Amino acid sequence: MKRSRYEDDSATLHLAQESGQKANKLPRHEIEKIISDKVVTAVEQSDYKMKNLMERIGEVNGEPRYDARIKNLEAHVRKIKRRGDAVFAYIRKFRSLGISQSQSPPPVSPPPVQPQRCISPAEPITNISRYSKVDLFRPITNVIHNTSLAPINVTEEDSVSSSVQLEEEDWQSKLHPFPDTPFPKELPVVAASYNLPQKPVVKLARIGSAQELGIAWNVDQKDPHVAEMDCYYIYVSHEHKNGTFSGWKCLGEIKAMTLPMACKVSDCKGDKRLCFIVVGKDIFGRYGPYSDIHTVASGQI
Repeated sequence: MKRSRYEDDSATLHLAQESGQKANKLPRHEIEKIISDKVVTAVEQSDYKMKNLMERIGEVNGEPRYDARIKNLEAHVRKIKRRGDAVFAYIRKFRSLGISQSQSPPPVSPPPVQPQRCISPAEPITNISRYSKVDLFRPITNVIHNTSLAPINVTEEDSVSSSVQLEEEDWQSKLHPFPDTPFPKELPVVAASYNLPQKPVVKLARIGSAQELGIAWNVDQKDPHVAEMDCYYIYVSHEHKNGTFSGWKCLGEIKAMTLPMACKVSDCKGDKRLCFIVVGKDIFGRYGPYSDIHTVASGQI
């Protein structure tokens, strides 16, 4: 246990008193030496305590460096949180697009379903003139073996003629909600470094003089931070004579290629109007937003 300075002084005084009592026995120079040694010891202890105090003060003055590191770490956490909030807000916006397209759905509306295996799976072919005829409105069990879509890598603007669109009317309120595009339950860490797929920009047109419909799509401006695309889905809905629309049917799953892309559909038969939408999925299983609805009258094909 450390002795206080008061105890040291008391001991010195007591020693001096004892020395005084024994003055008749000790020479004066020895008494002076004893007192001098005690004073030197007290000064050394005082210097040691002062040195420790200065070291503690230096440590306290150095604490703001830790505060700066903590502030930098908190700023980094806030930055990551903002990015995460932006991603989830983006996802919620995509999920709400399908609902906003239908303000008053019909009484009998099928529940949204996950993009299913498509009616007419697309297979890459080298001869793009080989296309099977597609009747969109035969039962799925009959169509699945008799239809095919072929992807076409469009490299020139004049490869597809001008778009054919009808004037917008209140018929859009009768369309069914877009098919559900569920977000993956698990994602690799690297997926956070890439943006979600972009919104396709779709064009419908006749190809040449044949009664065939070309569906082409691209993006407005290529995002360099978007993930590599895996595939695209094409959906169609047709209008009945009574003004109601069928549910969205998947025409094909097109393996992603370098944009712009296109495919060709033959013999699209319907009573009045055909509506088409396109959506993309990246290699992480994340869907982007649906394209705008594009329509064409069945007689224009």
